[in-house]
Amino acid sequence: MKTICMSFLAVALTTLKLSAQNQRRSPIEQPVLVSAVPGLGSFKSSYTYSPIELNGKKINIQQVDGALALPLMSQMKDGKFDFLLIGVNYSGLFLSGIGSEFKETKFHSFSVPITFQKALSPKYAILASFITSLSSDLRDISGEDMIYSGAVMFKVRVSDKFNYSVGAAYSKQFFGSVLIPIIGIDWNITDKLNFSGTLPVSEKIKYQLSGKSAFGANVDLGIGGGSYRLSEKMNSDYLQVQQFSSTLFYEYALSKKFFVEISAGYNFTQKIERYTKDQKIDWIPFNNLDDRGAPKAELNKTGVVFRTGINYRF
Repeated sequence: MKTICMSFLAVALTTLKLSAQNQRRSPIEQPVLVSAVPGLGSFKSSYTYSPIELNGKKINIQQVDGALALPLMSQMKDGKFDFLLIGVNYSGLFLSGIGSEFKETKFHSFSVPITFQKALSPKYAILASFITSLSSDLRDISGEDMIYSGAVMFKVRVSDKFNYSVGAAYSKQFFGSVLIPIIGIDWNITDKLNFSGTLPVSEKIKYQLSGKSAFGANVDLGIGGGSYRLSEKMNSDYLQVQQFSSTLFYEYALSKKFFVEISAGYNFTQKIERYTKDQKIDWIPFNNLDDRGAPKAELNKTGVVFRTGINYRF
């Protein structure tokens, strides 16, 4: 499960690519002002299926994700790319075959990310994001269901083929606070081979087979994992989900704006744990999550993972 912070990281990678694409002409060749830069808005949706067998029982872990990003402002002026994005994201976790110790089997997260980029020059820019999320079983809704996250990155355009960014992402989760120093990379190694990632959270290498199709490999390390608050009837305990995976993917462009993707791989770490609301550790990953004590209930089993998704850019 991707953390809340990874929603921001996906935006950071996308804007690294868009900045490079829109700045390939020199500032002299650029129009003085271009509004509504194309490709900044997007809709993404995916379905993930992870079947496992534990103690003779078949368990299915299903996840549904959707994200809509809308540009409120975008402009290119003198080679400098500025924009303001607002979005709405949904993530659902659905469990079947698990024991009654988890109490609930359906969990939901709704978030509103706001992302702003200010270019200091055609080469340098600052990117900031703030994400407000409601994450729970939705049995009762209160301020205790809220998660707040933010991130800041300094972006550098080295050339048409190489861009990087450095910064940090922070999230106040139910299990404690997460502070992750991050490095974003977008590197066109050749005309067909690209490496991108937000170290140490996720990395992707992609090879372009043709103008419409590509394949590659992903590594996702959901540091800290996602979390959901349970209802007051469950003493406001929380559920934490951690999945570290490696997958192979195939991507096909149905049009210039619409893509479909399928992937398969393995979850090398897959944990679903229930904790009391007081079991917290701050400043993850600098402090060990294991120091908060044993969970009230635990599912710990590696296994295969399958995913399919769509991506529409506008």
